[in-house]
Amino acid sequence: MVKVPDNIKEAFKAQRVIPMATANGDGVPNVIYVGVWWWEDEETLCVVNNYLNKTLANVRENGRVCFVCYGNGSYQIKCVAEEATQGPLYEKARELATKRERPLPGKSAVVCKVSEIYQSSGGKGAGDRIA
Repeated sequence: MVKVPDNIKEAFKAQRVIPMATANGDGVPNVIYVGVWWWEDEETLCVVNNYLNKTLANVRENGRVCFVCYGNGSYQIKCVAEEATQGPLYEKARELATKRERPLPGKSAVVCKVSEIYQSSGGKGAGDRIA
């Protein structure tokens, strides 16, 4: 897996709500916005499954996800993902979801291990692989 530099993690954190893309086995794309997520470590982004219907089905089917952020730089990360329904990451996801002012279901966590990082700003270097 790939270690995500601090400046890229900070760019994602600054955006707060991030697009998450998946595709099913036939290649049909799906993109949603996720608002409850966190960086677990330098190579793992976790998403709380509150209402991930097609997205979760796609993760279960092919285990690939992609995120993009923009603002303080623009970056795309590609990940290998799996669902956690027990253990410490599930417990953290559940707590983040249910201990809010307006509680959410917190059904599971989608654990995304970063495998590739790309520059996604326009101009020179657009689309270049960073890691």
